[in-house]
Amino acid sequence: MAMTYGDMRSFMRVHADADSVDAPDATLEVYARIAYNDILSRASWPHLTVSYTFTTVAGQSSYPFTDFSATDLEEVTAVIDTTNLGRRLIYITKADADLAFGQPIDSQSEVANAYNVSNGNLILYPIPSTTGKQYTVRGRREPVAWPDGDNSVPDLPDVMHEAIAWYMLSSFFMAQEDPQLAGVYLNEYEMMVRKHTRNETTKEYKSRPLIMGGQNYPQPDFTRWVRGQLEG
Repeated sequence: MAMTYGDMRSFMRVHADADSVDAPDATLEVYARIAYNDILSRASWPHLTVSYTFTTVAGQSSYPFTDFSATDLEEVTAVIDTTNLGRRLIYITKADADLAFGQPIDSQSEVANAYNVSNGNLILYPIPSTTGKQYTVRGRREPVAWPDGDNSVPDLPDVMHEAIAWYMLSSFFMAQEDPQLAGVYLNEYEMMVRKHTRNETTKEYKSRPLIMGGQNYPQPDFTRWVRGQLEG
């Protein structure tokens, strides 16, 4: 069941037998934010996965995230050529792109073979020579800033919300110079976060058949890709 920031704050004060003087709102908000950011940093959370599409413009290689994702795209994990049988583009570094396609880019093609990400822009290689080719961008969005008022809910699976309350308790007792109780609640926090992180991040794989090595699809590196292009 989801918990709001107000729920967590009330739980913490009741559990610690503290009031707003002992545990000020501003202090508890910092404790909650620390726990929230810590949990977010521990995994690539499936609920943050997003997918967007965009179409090419002839002669344009760079496409700002804001053109197709509003402002929430944080990381690109794959680019798919939707109009060419779902072919996946190869990620290459800027240095490799300069070697392969020139700097500035001096080659054009109807379809792109590779991409790079730079300063909030998706860059296609070579430069698209036609308008209207569609690509799908898969990635992860930025989590919502939290806490943001009493009724705000963490941008995390519901099972993680109670863990944040335990961290708030731990931090409160540490500030009260009671390391024993602080350690007890911190240990509860750590156990909950580890368990639920493991469970929540593997849910999408649990219904798949477990074939040894059968689900490993490593993306080829740039050297192998170039070799394949030359051999083809």
